Amino acid sequence: MSQSFSFGFGSDDIEENGDEMADVGPLPLHDTRENKPVAVTEPKLHKLQDLLSALPSKISYRTVQIRSPAGILNVPRRELFDIRAQLMAEDEISDQSSPVLGLSTDDITPNVYEGGFKTWECAVDLAGHLFGSLSKGWELGGRDVHVVEVGAGTALPILVFFDFFLKQLSPSWRAVHLSVADYNLSVLANATLPNLLLTWYFVQSPAIPEPAGDLEITPDLLSRFVKDLSDKVIHISGISGTWNEAFTDLLVPVEDPQRRSRIETIFLASETIYSPNSIHAFTQVLLKALKSAEETHGHGRALVAAKKIYFGVGGGVDEFLKVLNELGGKGATAWESKDEGVGRVIVEVQSAGGNAAKRCEAQRSLFVEMAVEELDDTLSF
Repeated sequence: MSQSFSFGFGSDDIEENGDEMADVGPLPLHDTRENKPVAVTEPKLHKLQDLLSALPSKISYRTVQIRSPAGILNVPRRELFDIRAQLMAEDEISDQSSPVLGLSTDDITPNVYEGGFKTWECAVDLAGHLFGSLSKGWELGGRDVHVVEVGAGTALPILVFFDFFLKQLSPSWRAVHLSVADYNLSVLANATLPNLLLTWYFVQSPAIPEPAGDLEITPDLLSRFVKDLSDKVIHISGISGTWNEAFTDLLVPVEDPQRRSRIETIFLASETIYSPNSIHAFTQVLLKALKSAEETHGHGRALVAAKKIYFGVGGGVDEFLKVLNELGGKGATAWESKDEGVGRVIVEVQSAGGNAAKRCEAQRSLFVEMAVEELDDTLSF
């Protein structure tokens, strides 16, 4: 049976609730269909050109402010109403398996729609954490870099990396690989890829774009986008489908032995552990991909952002850490919210033998230093 989850926000998406999301309330579950098996979408790799072909002639956007002690980064994101309008115009609501159903009623319907059109609170947390780390000199040099976001959706965390890579005039790495994964191909084509294009447009635009507006998608714009990525040696690909062994193989493909130990792989995920039914599969995929990256390339790390508990469902950080330990992994807190309401955490994950705790302590020290600098600047003013 497939059940749909409604997360109990007054407004689920940050687009409709300001720059910050409301705390999670009780999470009611209710059936949305008869007792019929739902076909699981098998993993599939998608090239950039294939995703670009789904873009409309114009997209509407609004910037999201990513905050950290290092400052504020304005990240553009396609408007939810614009996504809804495109999907309905394309008449994709052909049956109850269409992910567009999630835009009007439920937040999540497992194996149908996994919430990727909306931007969730912990994605903003992770984006801010990454922005602060990159601003203060996250060590990425000396090798190729592969950033993977699992359950990407609107992809704010990987957009922070993309913005950073685009702005480097003399990078120390040879190439960058960005892999965005979401259960729904429709999410990759209508939310994830447009946001990557918008981020590139904001970086390369000679004038500061408006915080909200429309972007005309012309053949010339797409040609410049593809050429600029090629010039900067940035590769983008998408992965759709369920979390299984085939999915893991797509996350970390086998490389030429001559290139081994030269790629730093960074896995990102947010709001992916809301349900006990999916925690085991997600954790298994993450640990296997992490281990594969470490064995093949010598360097791997993973950051998972989540709420401490998802009321009414049973998922959360404690359950995730329990499964993580059972599968031989380790987790250490890299960041924790201090505000009221449901607690939120960013966990750094390591496979057996990793050193997550030591790195997280270094990250915490870095953020203390950044907070002190911010306070000094305020007092000086």
